[in-house]
Amino acid sequence: MFSRLLFSAIQRRKLRIALAVLAVVMGASIASTLLTVSFDINDKMGRELKSYGANILLQPSSEGAFINESELYKMKTIFWRHNIIGYSPYLSDTVTIKDTEIVLSGTYLDEEIRIPGVHRTFIGNRKADEKEATIRTGVKTIAPWWKVDGEWPALGEALVGVNTAEKSDLKRGDIFSAEFGSKNATFKVSGILSTGGDEDGQVIVSLKDAQMLFGKQGMVDRVVVSALTKPEPQEKIDPFLLPPGEYEIWYCTPYISSIMFQIEEVIDANAKPIRQVADNEGKLLNKFEWLMFLITGIAMTSASLGVSAAMTTSIFERKKEIGLMKAIGADGYQIAGLFFAEAAVTGIIGGAIGILIGIVLARIVGMWVFGAIINPSLFPVLISGILSLAVALLGSMMPVKKAVEIEPSVILRGD
Repeated sequence: MFSRLLFSAIQRRKLRIALAVLAVVMGASIASTLLTVSFDINDKMGRELKSYGANILLQPSSEGAFINESELYKMKTIFWRHNIIGYSPYLSDTVTIKDTEIVLSGTYLDEEIRIPGVHRTFIGNRKADEKEATIRTGVKTIAPWWKVDGEWPALGEALVGVNTAEKSDLKRGDIFSAEFGSKNATFKVSGILSTGGDEDGQVIVSLKDAQMLFGKQGMVDRVVVSALTKPEPQEKIDPFLLPPGEYEIWYCTPYISSIMFQIEEVIDANAKPIRQVADNEGKLLNKFEWLMFLITGIAMTSASLGVSAAMTTSIFERKKEIGLMKAIGADGYQIAGLFFAEAAVTGIIGGAIGILIGIVLARIVGMWVFGAIINPSLFPVLISGILSLAVALLGSMMPVKKAVEIEPSVILRGD
């Protein structure tokens, strides 16, 4: 009987139900779009933010010491190795060029690094090949904003910072000598470098050339690392004071502190966050998430008001029907159950349509706004579905309350 009454009510008031469904569709589509974008774009935004600088600095564990270059590959063996986008070691000291003291820095420009260990690939049950894993890293990876007027240097060549080039009267193609104590090395200027940072007043060469000149083969004095991280809680976390369960959660979450901790486990160095970059990344991603949730909340509130308006009109038109149902024995719970069931059907239908529209819109927004493909996941779909049902039921509460309060004697008498 209940299902027959429900179906009959929907059949006789298709327009009102359609208006309520439309309200839910609009809210659900916006919610689905923004939640899908918010849950999937953070990683892509994090990668984009990495183009504005590294966020971790490795320094020697003791004063006067150096970091062993041969250990750096171990960063790509930690638990969060896939979050390490790239790194670049540096070895710097002051040299004399044309009777002027200038900082010369050696670094990875675009280096291929081999990760020891055999990595097997299988096709079905058949072994396809065996090969050693390799990665490419260096300033080309972690500092794409470097502007080079000319060519990137090979061995025996150098990038001259724009300020150094002006001060020392060096230009592309020039050959100069860099003196360091009793040693000297000759370099050809392959290009003029502009970064807007300290590098504009330096000379940049390959790490091998700097190690040869300074007599420190296999040594580096710092390493800058670019890693994908998740904003940390406001309070500072000391992993040594965490209970085992919380420690495991912290260790398996890509906080900058947990990634630095894991790097220090495999490399003899002190890891420090480059706070200006790391903090700003976290703040920006948090603000983006809150903006998405705020707009989602506004959209769902508007949908709830739309459902409420449609349901109020429907109840007003059905006052006599409600009065008759009460007169023949229906109680307030049965009346409320009928209207809440209509609202639930509205929420389910509107939510399903809105979610499908939202998935399509999310992909469009991803390509047009962020230049990335947004892949829908189950979690935002479930959240959007629950929200759609919730706003339909919440939007019906006040109209249903009025329906329950209808006095059959007054309505049927015609007063």
